[in-house]
Amino acid sequence: MANENAVTVRVSSHDFTDRQIDETTLREIIEEAQLAPSWMNSQPWKAYVACGETLRAIKAAHKASVESGEKSWTEVVPPQEWAAYPQANIDAWNADLAATIGQEGLDEFMASEGGMFNSQAIVYVTVPKDATLYSAYDAGAFGYGVLLAATERGIGSIPAYEFIRFPKEVRAAFDIPEDEALLMGVGLGYPSDSVVNEMRSKRNGMDVVLQLKG
Repeated sequence: MANENAVTVRVSSHDFTDRQIDETTLREIIEEAQLAPSWMNSQPWKAYVACGETLRAIKAAHKASVESGEKSWTEVVPPQEWAAYPQANIDAWNADLAATIGQEGLDEFMASEGGMFNSQAIVYVTVPKDATLYSAYDAGAFGYGVLLAATERGIGSIPAYEFIRFPKEVRAAFDIPEDEALLMGVGLGYPSDSVVNEMRSKRNGMDVVLQLKG
């Protein structure tokens, strides 16, 4: 068993307290994540961080969109259907979630999700609209860097579709060039003691994911 470090201890938090994260810490997290590897050093990502009044305005707009039943969409179009292997993993996660926290917990989970998990900061990651899959890999590396840098500072995190499903609310808050597409949002905060934070996602074993030949 490897020693505990940011990789082994980090889990997605689904509800945060109202404790705010100071801007100096947020800058440190992004600066550390900026060390992520990049294909040909292209560094295709940009980060837009909402906190304080800006985040409150985004949350208010998000709440209104959710309550009105507005159709959501993303600027990076996902596949219409998942392939069989990832879909099986998604189904297993949903089953584990229900078994772990029960119906009352599921209701709390859905309410927290609609409230953007009570995140105290959200990092929005963009890539060029004409980006290749290599840029998506790079942006993913940067996003994971955000998660690990936050963990090292005792801050919880969650990457989620919920943050980017109404792109207009994000673009209203930031000057995002038209040639950039919102790829992912990462919520940050100090985890609450809510039952929804008891969920621990399982990972496939090495016999499933690894072929190693000498």
